[in-house]
Amino acid sequence: MTGGEQAFTSGMPSGVNPSLASGPQGLTRRASTRNPVMTTFSLEVFDNEVVPSSLGSISPVLRVASEIESERPRVAYLCRFYAFEKAHRLDPSSTGRGVRQFKTGLLQRLERDNTPSLANRVKKSDAREIESFYQQYYERYVRSLDEREQADRDQIGKAYQTASVLFEVLCAVNKTEKGEEVAPEIIAAARDVQEKTEIYVPYNILPLEET
Repeated sequence: MTGGEQAFTSGMPSGVNPSLASGPQGLTRRASTRNPVMTTFSLEVFDNEVVPSSLGSISPVLRVASEIESERPRVAYLCRFYAFEKAHRLDPSSTGRGVRQFKTGLLQRLERDNTPSLANRVKKSDAREIESFYQQYYERYVRSLDEREQADRDQIGKAYQTASVLFEVLCAVNKTEKGEEVAPEIIAAARDVQEKTEIYVPYNILPLEET
């Protein structure tokens, strides 16, 4: 199995369970053979960012996915994949209000987007894909804004928040692709983001963790 075929969750049996009773089993980042016409999915769930209150902490991840969709569809897919697994950890039995419906919709979105996003992947593996985009984002937005003398604090805070989310997803992807090590410059950038997030994020109107 190649890097692009591995799942975030290891040791799961094959075959997706539509009822989600047993969680994200079998959901992998490999190309799907399912006919996309057979997949029913409501874009309303994500266009309106209707996330159940019990899953509020995944909202920033889905926001980042939507923001980078057009620029790097595979990275957006990886963010949604991570959000799905995080949602399952938060509510494995899908007992919260609206959770089962939300997770089902997100699962269908992942099944629909996997193959086309994989075809548009720039790098050889998912780990390299998100790592390269993280570095690109850090240089283009975080450092660029930070070096401006009169940069908007809200704008800087949002850039740092987005970078934090991307690194969180990057680490999750990296754990499943054995042999893939995070480049030193990526780690250095992440440390810089972590230190300065404490300064800028309090001024951001989009908190990283919702309460």
